[in-house]
Amino acid sequence: MDPMHILLVDDVFSERLHLELRLKKLGHVVKAVSSGQDALNCYATFDPDLVLLDICMPDMQGTELAQSIRERFTEWVPIIFLSGHSEPELIAEAIDKGGDDYLTKPVNGMVLSAKLKAMQRISAMRRKLQQTSLQLQKANELLYQQVNEDGLTALANRRYLDQKLTEFVSLHGRNGQPLTMIMLDVDHFKLFNDHYGHIEGDNCLKLLADTLKHKFSRAGEICARYGGEEFVILLSCCNSIQAKKECERLKQAIAALNIEHGFSQTSSSVTVSQGAITWIPTGLESIENLYQEVDKLLYQAKANGRDQYITADYMNIPADQSEN
Repeated sequence: MDPMHILLVDDVFSERLHLELRLKKLGHVVKAVSSGQDALNCYATFDPDLVLLDICMPDMQGTELAQSIRERFTEWVPIIFLSGHSEPELIAEAIDKGGDDYLTKPVNGMVLSAKLKAMQRISAMRRKLQQTSLQLQKANELLYQQVNEDGLTALANRRYLDQKLTEFVSLHGRNGQPLTMIMLDVDHFKLFNDHYGHIEGDNCLKLLADTLKHKFSRAGEICARYGGEEFVILLSCCNSIQAKKECERLKQAIAALNIEHGFSQTSSSVTVSQGAITWIPTGLESIENLYQEVDKLLYQAKANGRDQYITADYMNIPADQSEN
């Protein structure tokens, strides 16, 4: 079995040194300290597998130190108390205060060796559990990413966008703050795909997505792929004046990419059309109705010649009236 990291806490130098040498002789890595405060100071960096703790010390009783360890460090590590006393009441108190076992001084060599073997088995199981937990955490993170992220662009997907839009509507409605949603569409993207191929089309979308992530990376800004060559940006606490500035900033950022589009009927490089709505939510909005309203403005921008944006204040329509 692998050697353990053992934190030894004993205020008596001779006893501490004697036990430290015995533990090292058994092949373990030992950090020996003389006080409870020293133990707390080095605990996190030493990362012990086992704590051997004298129960009677002048600055901090062993039971106090055990309680502090349990309160400060969430990862469970076995604690074995050391004492020259063997009264049942003292042993019971030590276990109640966070200890896991109790050895009477002077510690019998055979008993010590047997206890350490048991602790090694526990340490091995604890390390294995830590590795399993880490693997599970990584698997959960990957699953979350797969569920909420668009596979091509690495932006948020439609599912995540719907969720965040619902949250933003609720939050901004409670606080009476303006919310802006921008929908953009790549102009003449079908012609781009037809002439440059789908691989170049995918590269174009990925480059646009990277630009969106770079330009809208502040807290309260969400970029998502709505579908195909359409994207949506949510801007928290963004009024109608700022919305126009953000649309212009986005237009200039796309122009700066200078992605060649020799078959566009609008420009020699890739452009986008944008629609944007700004409103203070009431909480009665239908999510689908919001998408419909911003899509109308996007369609108007395309009908007006593309490579432009149309913004408007969204008049709140209760969900049950949105079909009228």
